[in-house]
Amino acid sequence: MRILRPKSEEGSVLICVLCTILILSLIAGNVLFSCITRYNVASGQVRGWKESLYAAEAGGDVAYAEVRKTVFDPTHAFNGWTSNGTSYNNTNSPITFGRDNLKASAAVDVFQYDSSGNAWYRIRAKGVAPVLGLTRVTMDDRVNSGTRGDSLLRKIDFQYDHFVAAYGPNGDNVGKAIVPVSGPQIARRIELIAVPVTPFSDTAIRATASFYGPGSAGMVDSYNSANGPYYFAANNPSDPHYSDSHSGSIALGSGIFNLGGDIWGNVSTNGGNVTAGSKIHGTIDNNVPFTIPPYVMPSNLPLPQASPSKINGNVALTPSTAGSAGVPNYYVVSSFSGNLTINQVGSAQTYVDIHVTGDITGSIDVKPNVHVKVYFDGNVSVKAQDIVNESGVSGNLQFYGISPTDPTVTQSIDIASPGNFSATFYAPSADFHINGNPDVTGAIVCKTFYENGNASWHYDRALNSVGERTDYRIASYVEDMR
Repeated sequence: MRILRPKSEEGSVLICVLCTILILSLIAGNVLFSCITRYNVASGQVRGWKESLYAAEAGGDVAYAEVRKTVFDPTHAFNGWTSNGTSYNNTNSPITFGRDNLKASAAVDVFQYDSSGNAWYRIRAKGVAPVLGLTRVTMDDRVNSGTRGDSLLRKIDFQYDHFVAAYGPNGDNVGKAIVPVSGPQIARRIELIAVPVTPFSDTAIRATASFYGPGSAGMVDSYNSANGPYYFAANNPSDPHYSDSHSGSIALGSGIFNLGGDIWGNVSTNGGNVTAGSKIHGTIDNNVPFTIPPYVMPSNLPLPQASPSKINGNVALTPSTAGSAGVPNYYVVSSFSGNLTINQVGSAQTYVDIHVTGDITGSIDVKPNVHVKVYFDGNVSVKAQDIVNESGVSGNLQFYGISPTDPTVTQSIDIASPGNFSATFYAPSADFHINGNPDVTGAIVCKTFYENGNASWHYDRALNSVGERTDYRIASYVEDMR
């Protein structure tokens, strides 16, 4: 006999099944929605966020390369960039690269000149990456009432460029505008500061090929002219200027190193076998390779003065104006065999640059408060007493050897006794030879260094930021997170 189930029981089961299906569907829907949101963010927005930084850094690298060209290839620096004299930009023709059509643009401006007249550059680079996927930002936007989510960091431009609208194209609140974008994108901006590398930073003697010296009675140490004249303090830890006395460092681009006297500083070579001993009062590193490019005549000097055109006999030079580090009084002379005296203009700091297209065999007397740079194409052969720098500050008298265009020609600098001098030499293609026992304050960069005697070198730490720029380095990197 068949027993029929009551109708109310069948209805209850159906309702339970439908409710279960509804609940499972809601759970599945929420899981799917969450997965889609995270996939959308992970595959599109996070990827675009990272790639836009890659693009910005690529734009910064391109701009940094152009800045370095101002030293190594000034005639081609910023070719194709828009310029108004002190700033450059390529925003009208951004660089496009990568499979995802990344874009990079940059603007470079000179924001200051240092005491040597060298330009410091600010690089602002922008990288743009497209954002694929759904046009929404909802992942983890608020974990709780006290936190903020990713959308405040990863600002995505779906329709308009938020940065230009809020801060202007340069971020200075000038030129604000509603600028539509071609498609959803993420843009990131970085700012770099490129500062000049000067030739005499933290090294008393830098030679690329070989180093011989000082003699057993000579030495290399350091001081800081900002604290007054030189005196020996390297063996007195209680001296207030002791910390400035151990920077008489030697840097050698090969392994040919010979030493007789004391070095109060560090020694680095490229493949040498220098070992610790009683003569070296600093660290030793035999694995520091470096190269120094040939030095070329700067192209940013003003037009030369009409006279003098040569320095023969006794020549007293008093410029008509004091000049400045960036715009000095500039002279070109074909020979320098006489006695040159350079006078101060009134009470002003006076700046003079001289280009000697031949050899230097004469003497020079630089009065106090006069800053002189001497560029020479030929050789130098003088006595130490012929180099007179009355201020005693080596940075006030700088010699620059223009590298010969013929690689078989070797430049030479020969300095003999008697006398002492304060000056710097930057001649990366020259053989430097000093005889006797002159007492020298300054620094030198050369090809080979040979000392036949007991000369002493006192590196002036004030030279860290002095001299013609030889390269640029990045001193600051920040990201504009607005």
